[in-house]
Amino acid sequence: MFEAGDRVDGFTIDEFVGGGASADVFRAHREDGDGPVALKVLHPNAADHARVRERFEREFGIASLLDHPHIVRMRAHGEIAAPPGSLGPRHQPSMWLAMQYAAGPAATALVPGDNAEPDVDTILRVAGQIADALDHAHGQDILHRDVKPANILLSRPLGSDADDPTPVDAYLSDFGIAQFLDDTKPLARNGRVQGSIGYASPELLHAHRLSPASDNYSFACSLVELFTGTPPYPRHTAFAITYAHINDDPPRLTRRRPWLPSAMDSIFAKALAKAPQDRYPTCTEFVDILVRLMRDVPVPEPGRSRWWGRPRHP
Repeated sequence: MFEAGDRVDGFTIDEFVGGGASADVFRAHREDGDGPVALKVLHPNAADHARVRERFEREFGIASLLDHPHIVRMRAHGEIAAPPGSLGPRHQPSMWLAMQYAAGPAATALVPGDNAEPDVDTILRVAGQIADALDHAHGQDILHRDVKPANILLSRPLGSDADDPTPVDAYLSDFGIAQFLDDTKPLARNGRVQGSIGYASPELLHAHRLSPASDNYSFACSLVELFTGTPPYPRHTAFAITYAHINDDPPRLTRRRPWLPSAMDSIFAKALAKAPQDRYPTCTEFVDILVRLMRDVPVPEPGRSRWWGRPRHP
């Protein structure tokens, strides 16, 4: 779509960062700006779809209402006019969002691979920051509705790719399907629930009215994946995943990580309770309990495929 040096409404493209089905993301800068930004540009062929444009506009509109150090900050937005006659008379202008740039990957980079151990210290640090971000959004009557590791951005590269010894910070991103608590729009379109099914709360899957407890459930699902390597209900079909969220008992993390304290299972059982009122009332309370539990627990070296215990300190 764009190359280094191209200009988009006053922004100069530095490099391509990544892309998806409907948009590409570039690192860019503005000559009068104060640092790099992430420039998210809607694909021209996606700009004709009203639902895609609505999600793009919603991402900027809702996220710009939130002022929190661990929520990606929105800078500006606009449109890119299409060349005359391109793609027919119904073609809509493309759209762009400029937002805070995070130099690291998504938190999916923290998901341990097969036979590897999680980076507990970094996971708990990230969890505390995102918990505070979610609680802040909920305090503003905003539900994210798509909490998952892919929508958590990290401040710097991890592991062997990292030259910076400073601790990793995390930022909650992608408010494209967020909603206000009093929003009465349907949660499903054409019978399909909007959201990521692997992290979806039972009430979201039932298309019931949502509360902050739904985000709290998705957040707990994300932490299950960061600790164990998979979401809580790894199944082969969407139907099987949906059934498990609604009917199956929460997973026991100690089966995958025998070195975890047994209390971890009961903590996550509450965080993943089927009934919203049975979960922790805030994400911060949930994480605070995890941090206290893990404070003196010896943990394996991150990434190793066998036990190498090391002490942890408060």
